[in-house]
Amino acid sequence: MDSAMNIKPSARKTHRKTRTGCRTCKSRKIKCDEQRPSCHNCIKHSVQCDFLVTASNDSAGSLSHADTPSNQSPHISSGTPQFDQNGDSSMLDIGGEGLLPTLNLTDLELLHNYVTTTAFTLHTDPAMKTMWRINVPQLGFQNDFVMRGILALSALHMARYKPEKRDFYMSQAITQHQAGLRMTTSLLSSITKENCSAIYLFSGLTLYFTLASPRKPGDFLLVGENGIADWLYLVKGTNFIIESSEEYLFSGPLGPMFIAGRRRTEIKERMLQENAGQDDPLTELSLLISETSPDRQNLHIYMGAIHTLRKSFVFHYQQAPAGHETADIFFWVFRVPDEYLQLLKQHTQESLAIFAYFCVVLKRLDGHWWMEGWSTHLMAKIWNLLDEEHRLWVRWPVEEIGWIPN
Repeated sequence: MDSAMNIKPSARKTHRKTRTGCRTCKSRKIKCDEQRPSCHNCIKHSVQCDFLVTASNDSAGSLSHADTPSNQSPHISSGTPQFDQNGDSSMLDIGGEGLLPTLNLTDLELLHNYVTTTAFTLHTDPAMKTMWRINVPQLGFQNDFVMRGILALSALHMARYKPEKRDFYMSQAITQHQAGLRMTTSLLSSITKENCSAIYLFSGLTLYFTLASPRKPGDFLLVGENGIADWLYLVKGTNFIIESSEEYLFSGPLGPMFIAGRRRTEIKERMLQENAGQDDPLTELSLLISETSPDRQNLHIYMGAIHTLRKSFVFHYQQAPAGHETADIFFWVFRVPDEYLQLLKQHTQESLAIFAYFCVVLKRLDGHWWMEGWSTHLMAKIWNLLDEEHRLWVRWPVEEIGWIPN
């Protein structure tokens, strides 16, 4: 009996009181389990837990010390993944919850810039802008080399409007494009219906990349020290893709581009017929070359180059339909015979004069960031290579461009 009387009742269980719960639970006057990065109650009620905000601030503070000259890794708060700004694809341990890949913020930044800004600068036609902004990135997700071409062009764009980080973005542009170019080159011998659109697209991105890249004083665009420019070999090689894979290109993700191109070709042919027999500056140049060229074989090449250039010029003489200016103007570059390019590499006076007339249509694109300054740059180089007699041949292009010889 005494023993029974001496048994004390078990102590009442008390809940653990804390002053460190999240603000949301405190305001609701409920118990917080203090789980991070978000407590259970906040997850249950689909509200933002202030633990998340605290974790983000801790992470940002630790990342800000990433450039300090210390051999120790910066502290990353528990439960917050570290974002890699330098493209490192290493894995990150998140507080014992396993390994997750780090994010490459540079690539994400470049892709964001492309879809929100760069894509809108590549064409004037609304339908084509949509293609560059929507269809092109989708091809990039399916083809690594296309995505690298997209990121390379975007990096060049960012280097222009973020001059304080110009060297960083230029390095990104070169690295991405070279990697994409190696991949594309390896596929040129095995073009299929599955990859033809992607290869053609990369050649187009390469054209923009070349034009947007910083120019050197000796850059002549179409030819280099060793002959035809490397980028032009790739672009001209896509003519074979069009001929061998036309059906797949028109029905594929780049279909809007090819359908619009076919429509423009029909317009050009009609306008050429309407202008047939009319005197124009190209007719005058043809007469000058015909009367003075000593080599009859080369004369045939020059006449062919002028005939092709006339298709790019047709919109210069008349009001052009909206859009597609780039394809109209660079039609000559894609179609001009390789024999002419070899003569241009040799700086023959006739080939230089023809190239000067091409600069007139290039000038139409001068308002685009990727084309700015090319027409006057090329005209200055042509002028320096021409003798006094043949400088008279290019008076009209010089006046049309508005370039003043030094």
